[in-house]
Amino acid sequence: MEKFKEKLATLRAEIDQANAKADEYKLALKQLESDHIQKDHELHSLQQKVKTMEEQLEKTEIELKTASTNFQEADLRVEELEKRTSKLELELEEAEKRNEEFKELYKAAKEEMEVLERELAGV
Repeated sequence: MEKFKEKLATLRAEIDQANAKADEYKLALKQLESDHIQKDHELHSLQQKVKTMEEQLEKTEIELKTASTNFQEADLRVEELEKRTSKLELELEEAEKRNEEFKELYKAAKEEMEVLERELAGV
């Protein structure tokens, strides 16, 4: 009977140890579940941030494409205006040359008329 009592005491001690271990595991499980919930929230938050950033990236890429197109169009317009400016500068230069030629012709014609007037006045 004594052995039975010892065995029973040993079994009770093992049961107490097992219950203590079970309580530890339950606490650890609760902590892990809490950590898991927290990690799920963090994951959800990060996924939202990623989604927002992807949307911003897409918007920025569209804006960049638009800006690039606008820049190319402006660059072409500048090129066209530079060509037109060069052409107008050449035309102006030619017009100024013709103006000088006409001034010289006018001056020569005026001098010739003055000479003719003097000759006619002397007749």
